[in-house]
Amino acid sequence: MIRQRRLKDRLVSIETIEAMPGSYHGELAATEAEGLERLSMLIQRLRPLDRQIIISYLEGMDASSIGELTGLSAANITMKVHRIKKILKLWFGEGGFHAK
Repeated sequence: MIRQRRLKDRLVSIETIEAMPGSYHGELAATEAEGLERLSMLIQRLRPLDRQIIISYLEGMDASSIGELTGLSAANITMKVHRIKKILKLWFGEGGFHAK
């Protein structure tokens, strides 16, 4: 009986947690902002053409539009986006800033 009361006293509802200022949601937003800042720094380390391609991709441009902008074929842009994302994922996971 005493053990159940102690456990009940320690439990908090999800609504209570969500209503707390500076709760997990604030931490999540801060972590997300830090991740975006880090990703931005990694993108700046890319070669200029790769940087232009990935920024255009992230802005929502399709491969043919990026191809017109860069002078490359849409198929080449698609392949480059895939490779750039793979590089960024690797760098992000390592926490490194290696330029290629």
